[in-house]
Amino acid sequence: MPDAPQPDPVPVRPYLRLWRDWLAPHWMLMTLAIAMTVVVAAANGAYAKLIQVVMTAFEAKEQGAVWWAPAAVLALTAVNSTAQYLRETTATRAVTRVETELRKKMFARLVGTDLARLQTEAPAGLAARFSSDISLVGGAVKAIMGGVTGILTIVFTFFVMLSIDWQLTLAIFGIFSLALVPVNIIGSRLRRISRRTQAEVAAMSTQVTEGLAGIRMARTYRLEEPLSRNADGIFEKLFGLRIRQNRWQARVAPVMEFLLGIAIALLLYLVGRRIAAGTMSIADFTGLLTGLGIVAGPARRLGGTFATAVQGRAALDRVFMLFDVENTIVDGARTIPRAIGQVRFEAVSFAYPDGHRALEQVDFTVEPGMKTALVGRSGAGKSTVFNLLPRLYDPTEGRILIDGIDIRDLTLASLRDQIAVVSQESILLSGTVAENIGFGRRGAERAEIEAAAQAAAADEFIAALPRGYDTRIVPSEQSFSGGERQRLSIARAILRDAPILLLDEPTSALDAESEAQIRLGLDRLARGRTTLVIAHRLATVLDSDLILVMDRGRIVERGSHAELMALEGLYSELYALQFAGAAG
Repeated sequence: MPDAPQPDPVPVRPYLRLWRDWLAPHWMLMTLAIAMTVVVAAANGAYAKLIQVVMTAFEAKEQGAVWWAPAAVLALTAVNSTAQYLRETTATRAVTRVETELRKKMFARLVGTDLARLQTEAPAGLAARFSSDISLVGGAVKAIMGGVTGILTIVFTFFVMLSIDWQLTLAIFGIFSLALVPVNIIGSRLRRISRRTQAEVAAMSTQVTEGLAGIRMARTYRLEEPLSRNADGIFEKLFGLRIRQNRWQARVAPVMEFLLGIAIALLLYLVGRRIAAGTMSIADFTGLLTGLGIVAGPARRLGGTFATAVQGRAALDRVFMLFDVENTIVDGARTIPRAIGQVRFEAVSFAYPDGHRALEQVDFTVEPGMKTALVGRSGAGKSTVFNLLPRLYDPTEGRILIDGIDIRDLTLASLRDQIAVVSQESILLSGTVAENIGFGRRGAERAEIEAAAQAAAADEFIAALPRGYDTRIVPSEQSFSGGERQRLSIARAILRDAPILLLDEPTSALDAESEAQIRLGLDRLARGRTTLVIAHRLATVLDSDLILVMDRGRIVERGSHAELMALEGLYSELYALQFAGAAG
């Protein structure tokens, strides 16, 4: 697996990427939002000039000013209010659309990424990115857009104040520039704390999800106390990080408030001297004071905007780091309409990303239509063989061929269309019973789905459901027995009609009656197909054409049941242990 991407060292670059790849495509909404932002900022800045003009007119005792001044204020307010409404609605629509697209991309990336990458992080931690990280990004973008309005308001007001008195204006804004140093220091601290906080949020989600999923085992083994202790540790750590985050974030507003106070004090001092000397009018003073008041609001809010943007930056790093992980499973170019079904492993070795070697120089050939069983102790490498065939992983060494074609040369879609899987854990997804069977082959007709269910001996219990094939499945509810779930899984595999069948201990967790029913469905399914079986219960593979005995990642014995028993090796030892246990 390639090295995991690192956060971008340039603070603003992730936001530029977000703009280029995600916001800019919604250019109509963004253009309107930006235009309205400029209008709002210009209207805010215009208030200072309008107040100066009005006060000048009042000082000159213009009679008409009592009529046109209120009208001008109302007109400016109407423009400002309308622009604010349009900016808010268009910006929210654009940001919400981007949040949705980020979630879509993230989910597609997760379901398409290498298993080796997925297994480095708990599912609950990955799920947390859909809620907390994406929401933080969306909130930060909206805050930044509000911040842009504030900055433009300050800029427009700055030029208005320059037109009134450039010397005082430069003195006042020079004080505000002093905020850059402490705000930058606070921002760097916030970035680090935000990354750690979001990592702890993911850890919390994992702890809660795993705790609830294993609640039966926890109560049976009286694990409530250690589970609660572990969870408490994470909650306390998250509490500490939140407090630290708030402590640094809270420092921004006082800095801005302090500098604002200095600016007002300086303005009053300098203006007072000028008015006393007769070099400044009350109208100019009122205009400058109004401008400073207009600037004060955005200046205060910029601190909060900055803190929100820093948190969003940390979340955006986590999102883009997931997007930027390169898959090691590269799609091939060749397609095959339907394989004959020969499967060959040639000197295949495999090591997991942590360095654990699961397979060593595995060689075997399964001819079309043969039934081949993989047996051995737990951890011998049987499941790894199954994971390599549909390219969930790629071999570290050697190659795997179907009908003489290296599977790495095939498109993933073409390769996986040749394979059907029935595993010990039958996965049911949200949807109807018919839809769950139909996942075996997209576009299957209803009649084909029902025929597959009948062949899997599932039709009888489906007919007894409240809405038959249209009954909705809720995965979190245990609505089906193990045998019923397996029959649905077999029906899915029958519908797939693939030439290669992988059976991963499909009956090991079933009672005797359910197993007998499932075996009938499996026998129908395997007929005429190249079948590979993983089984701990050796009684289920006695009729296999070939049995491969695995130990520590190697094939140590091979042959039929009779041939392996005659060898008196590992297979006969496992067989004797199982049947001695059954007899006892």
